[in-house]
Amino acid sequence: MIASRIFRACILFLLVAGSTSCRKDAKKEEAGRIVTEWTGKEIIMPDGIQCAFLGRDTVCLGIDSPYKVLLYTDSTGCTSCKLQLYKWSAIIEEAETSMPGKVGFHFYFQPKDEKELHFLLRRDRFTQTVYIDRENKLFETNRLPNNQNYQCFLLDQDNRVLLIGNPTLNPKIWELYKQTVMGGENAEQKGTACTTIEVERPEIELRNVKIHKPSVATFILTNTGDTPLVIKDITASCGCTVPEWDKQPVKPGEKTAIKVKVTPDSEGYFRKTVTLFCNTEEGTISLTVKSVVKG
Repeated sequence: MIASRIFRACILFLLVAGSTSCRKDAKKEEAGRIVTEWTGKEIIMPDGIQCAFLGRDTVCLGIDSPYKVLLYTDSTGCTSCKLQLYKWSAIIEEAETSMPGKVGFHFYFQPKDEKELHFLLRRDRFTQTVYIDRENKLFETNRLPNNQNYQCFLLDQDNRVLLIGNPTLNPKIWELYKQTVMGGENAEQKGTACTTIEVERPEIELRNVKIHKPSVATFILTNTGDTPLVIKDITASCGCTVPEWDKQPVKPGEKTAIKVKVTPDSEGYFRKTVTLFCNTEEGTISLTVKSVVKG
C-alpha cells in the first residue's frame, strides 16, 4: 500500500518539477527524496494555536472527515502571492459539491504581518477558518520541507501523508487528490487530443494603473488546431492578479478572451504572469501583464 502511494506521489511531483525545463533533473531528485521521506508519515497537529474567520478571532472547530488537505504558509515573501485564496475557495467549493463530507481543509498561516493577512481574508471573502500559527508550531513540530511547493499535503484520517503538492500551483495535483479520495480512475488520464493556439498579444502593458484600483488586461486566443481547445485552469503568480475565462471548449477556428484583473497593492513597476493549463502539446501557456503603478 505504501509503495503504491509513493508511486502516485512521484507522478505528482514529476508533473510539477517537469513544468520547467532548466534544472529538471535536480527538481526530480528533490521530489523523489521528499516523496520517500514523507509518504506514510504522520503529521502532528499542535495544540494552542489561535483561529481566525474572515480576519476575526474565532473558536477552533474540529474537522471530522476521512481525508484532510493541510496547507502551511510561512511569513517569507509575498503573502498574497503565496495564499492564492480565490483558488482555494474554488477548490473547497468543488470538494463540498462533488465529495461532501469526505475532505476537510486545514490552513496554517505564519504571517509576518497579521493585519495584512486579515485584510486579505476579508478582501477575498475567504470563509474558511484558518490557524494563525504565530510561533510556527506546525513547521517546527513536524520539520516540514522548506520548499513551499511541498508544504501542502493530502492526509488520511490518521493524519498520515498520502500525497504532497499544492493544487493551486497545478490543477493536475487537485485531480490526483480527488482521484485518491474518490478511489476511482481519473478520466483525464485517458488522454485528451491536443490542439494549437495563437495568442494575439502574449504580453500586455497597462496604462494609468493606480494603487488599490483594479485594471483589466484582455488576451485574445485563437484555436488554430483541429480539436476543441479546453482550458482546464489558469493560475496567477500573485493573489492580486485574478483571471477570468469562459469554461466552455473553444471550437477550431474560434477565439476566446482571457481577462486578467490586476489590483496593485504598492507603487512602482510590476510584472505579473498567468499560466494557462490546456490541451496543447506543451500543456501550458504563459501570459504577462506589466505596468508602472502610480499612487
